[in-house]
Amino acid sequence: MNFLLINSGDSDPSVAFAANDNLSVSRAVDFTDGLAAGNKKPDKLIHCLNKIAGDNDLNSVNAVSVTVGPGSFTGIRAGISIAKGLAFGLDRKIIPIDNFALCLNRIKETNPGKKYCVLIPAKLPEYYWAQIQNSITIDSGCTILENLAKIIEKDTIIVGDFDDDSLIKHYYFEHINVKNLKSELDSMLELTQKHCDSAKEAEEIEPLYLKDFSLKKHARNS
Repeated sequence: MNFLLINSGDSDPSVAFAANDNLSVSRAVDFTDGLAAGNKKPDKLIHCLNKIAGDNDLNSVNAVSVTVGPGSFTGIRAGISIAKGLAFGLDRKIIPIDNFALCLNRIKETNPGKKYCVLIPAKLPEYYWAQIQNSITIDSGCTILENLAKIIEKDTIIVGDFDDDSLIKHYYFEHINVKNLKSELDSMLELTQKHCDSAKEAEEIEPLYLKDFSLKKHARNS
């Protein structure tokens, strides 16, 4: 089966065409040279899509897969909007992939008897978190690391794509850094293939928001 994968995560936004296990990939970072400060890589997903569409026959895809959050509001909106537009235009269904499952699936094998807490950076020092056991999400939310020990049990295994392990070591939790394990795209392809039978209509797809929007107020000059 062929799939179009749209990953709108902040770390490596990309669009990929998957024909069986072969991936043709276009990354947003390839279109960000010279961007002004504040511009977001997920905004460049449309350029990634144009590149993929020029190299592959999008009419041959069986379904569109897209990350639905949690994460950057900009990325989530951009990714889902593109996925829905394609799904309507191609008359295809969408396979939603949440970023917690995407991160946890980068581990080669999980212990069914263990609980895992996946951490995804929000607006630091806050993190999105989800407790997962046997592929079932027990609880989730958004908090600072100092509060994490009050939320999860001591034998829970922390999982994340960490740049600095010292961020979590002093909480005495066992942890797994997925940075050098399975790539996000390989993980997304596996989840897409696994859940292709449960694809949804475009209008059923909703973003996974765990935090309210924060609007900054600017003083007006009188």
